[in-house]
Amino acid sequence: MTTSRLTRRAALGGILGTGLSAPWLARATAAPVEPLTLWGIPATPSAVFAHAVASGALEKVAPGAKFDIWKSTDQMRAGIATGDFKLFATSTYAAANFYNRGAGTVMVNVVTWGVLYIMSRDESISRIEDLAGRKILLSNKNEAPDLLFRLILKWSGLNPDKDVKLDYVGSPGEAVPLYLSGRGDVAVMHEPAATAALARAEAAGLPLFRALDVTEIYGAHTGRGPRIPQVGLAVNPDFLDAHPEIVSTAHAACVEAGKWALADPEAAGVLASAQLPLPAPLIARSLPYVHLDVATAQEARADIETYFTHLMSLDPGIVGGKLPDAGFYWG
Repeated sequence: MTTSRLTRRAALGGILGTGLSAPWLARATAAPVEPLTLWGIPATPSAVFAHAVASGALEKVAPGAKFDIWKSTDQMRAGIATGDFKLFATSTYAAANFYNRGAGTVMVNVVTWGVLYIMSRDESISRIEDLAGRKILLSNKNEAPDLLFRLILKWSGLNPDKDVKLDYVGSPGEAVPLYLSGRGDVAVMHEPAATAALARAEAAGLPLFRALDVTEIYGAHTGRGPRIPQVGLAVNPDFLDAHPEIVSTAHAACVEAGKWALADPEAAGVLASAQLPLPAPLIARSLPYVHLDVATAQEARADIETYFTHLMSLDPGIVGGKLPDAGFYWG
């Protein structure tokens, strides 16, 4: 397995537009960084990864292991391309894209199963069909959240190009103040931006409601329930080959951390806020809305393939043009 992965990676001139050459990549992956850093995402689900490390579960297999978050997708891409990122949180579709383009990235688990909500000032919006004729504020154009929203519009009989007006901004963080200032009739927001918008609206005395859960709508269409396998832990393939016990221990720690975070969101918020650019109460309030449930990638494979197939119906390139093969799924 190691040889085939190295061959695929060596054949790649550059990974996902980073411009890194294969020789640089080979040299970078030859020298692992110590101690191990488990990299989280700058969002609510990182409460799970923070506790997986803080619990001490990794100490026997990876002494001195620490937790940090990557600050941007550019940092994540560079960390994967150079091999500096050994264990890291990422979206499943990004990991699949890396895998299919030769980076060999393996998905360890899925932690969160849906983070997307339709926010409204109007309580009368209770069905996706109620969005007809509305101006919709959203972010991340042509990325998975945007594709998901356009899919549920189509499934409900609405043409995204004709029946609604899509108004894009750059990031979820930008959408919050713009929507609260009056831009758009409804807004599509990720967690924790949706929770942050609700908190700010309450403080300002503005009406705002969590009108629709995109995950619920998706699940009703697929028949698989409210489960969109969006974010989890991934691993560098060389690190997995060299240290399988660390990966299995990290996953087990994530399982326990997920249970802990759901049982005590306030404590989870305090822990995660040490690294996340979010206040502890906001993280705690957001946790119930990220559909937290830790499962190995192998256990989640059917859901992941369903998800990727739907994304590819709008943009095959989102996961690198094909479903990843069995080597992508740990567990």
